[in-house]
Amino acid sequence: MISNLMVLAILCISYIAFSCLALAMFSNFRDTFKKAPTSTQSRCLYWSGWAMLTLSYYLSIAKQGVVYGSIFFTGVLAATGLLVILTLSYRLKFLPVLMATGLVASASYLLT
Repeated sequence: MISNLMVLAILCISYIAFSCLALAMFSNFRDTFKKAPTSTQSRCLYWSGWAMLTLSYYLSIAKQGVVYGSIFFTGVLAATGLLVILTLSYRLKFLPVLMATGLVASASYLLT
């Protein structure tokens, strides 16, 4: 059985991952920060997004096993993908703030 705080931590990590992958694209980065990303910034955001997705998957299967963890991870991806799309559509300027909040929330749970 997975705890509610662990679910929240996995959701936050997946949200950060999808946000990094979205910011790795030129138009999303430019609309959020009002400047063009360098190639190094885009590459770092891209790979950090994939690393966070890998961490999220690892936490899912570590807590629930491979079968149920994979199913849970798929559901989390659908939910966080929708949240990132809604954030990019309606509250673009809040994306970095929500990423930082998710980082603090997930780190505080995982470090305790």
